[in-house]
Amino acid sequence: MILRYFFLSVLILMFSVGCNSSTSKTTSYTINVEAKGVYDGVRAYIKRNENGKTVTATDTAVVRNGKFQFKGEILSPEMRFISIDGVNGQVFFVLEPETINVTVYKDSVQASKVSGGFNNEVFSEYRGGFLVITNKLDKLREEYASVGQNPKAVQELQKRNVALRDELKNYGFNFLKNNPNSDFSLMLLDGLSSQPKFDYNSAEKILGLMNDELLNKSTNILTVKNIQDKINQAKTNKKLSVGDIAPDFTAPKPDGTALTMSKIKGKVTIIDFWASWCKPCRVENPTYVRLYEKYHAKGLEIISFSLDRENQKQRWIDAIAKDKLTWHNVSNLKFWNDPVAKLYNITSIPAAFIIDEQGVIIAERLRGIALERKIAELLD
Repeated sequence: MILRYFFLSVLILMFSVGCNSSTSKTTSYTINVEAKGVYDGVRAYIKRNENGKTVTATDTAVVRNGKFQFKGEILSPEMRFISIDGVNGQVFFVLEPETINVTVYKDSVQASKVSGGFNNEVFSEYRGGFLVITNKLDKLREEYASVGQNPKAVQELQKRNVALRDELKNYGFNFLKNNPNSDFSLMLLDGLSSQPKFDYNSAEKILGLMNDELLNKSTNILTVKNIQDKINQAKTNKKLSVGDIAPDFTAPKPDGTALTMSKIKGKVTIIDFWASWCKPCRVENPTYVRLYEKYHAKGLEIISFSLDRENQKQRWIDAIAKDKLTWHNVSNLKFWNDPVAKLYNITSIPAAFIIDEQGVIIAERLRGIALERKIAELLD
């Protein structure tokens, strides 16, 4: 059940999204619904979710002979759902200027069928694939109950469980890789990128796969901007940790020439964020001097990245000379607004990252004796 709630939560996030205008010239829709077994006189609704919270009915109809119909106009496709008084569950669909046919199974609403319109075809494919995985997980739970205390059988079920949950976790982005160019796809991407700790790298790749016709429609511009903003925010907020690839960057040296981090080929490289006005940084600088003198010949490189202000360039240059920082020094002179500092999520200094030859972070934010011990461990 939890997995099904996850599926619903993604859809609920999408309900507040009005995507792009249809390629058809008409704005009219007709929805024909067959709901066998539902009593005559019962009321049915088309509903949408406002901002992921408030549910609002946008149309209503009355059941007659197990059928009912909705008609209206809509400028751009939106996620909606049909609910029927006295029937548990909802039928999700994409409301767009099309003739849409819905078959509701009142005793198993989840199995209900929707057809009509390209977006509903894509949505039905997405939903079907999702339910295949959740059904496998449901059956797996039944198998757990049947194996008892058999350790080998339990271990095998645990492996299958992990594999299925990974497949479920990645299903949305994997689906979008093969189906990037539909209104539903853009709504799905917006929903997925609203999830906590979403995979922003995958989201960025999917956005790059979407064609200009989809992205540049006037009613899509805000949605595309929202997705890009969430990707950028996720990049900014990501705290780099051991095992991550250190983000590459290019920044000017004191003489104005550019230095690119990935071109510094040390066995071990320290990226040190500091500033001339930072007293703890200046106190820490003798540690770097000792390390560089002792280990540079063994493969140690240091890049000192200053967060000095634009009007502090000479102060930065003077601090380099005074503290004898004879290695690579760079700065955009943009204080806390520096894009590289944001890339590394720097909120306080000094802050150091130790990376290996492949650019992988192997230690972070070490100072003093702890930093010296780590470099000795790596290069002695």
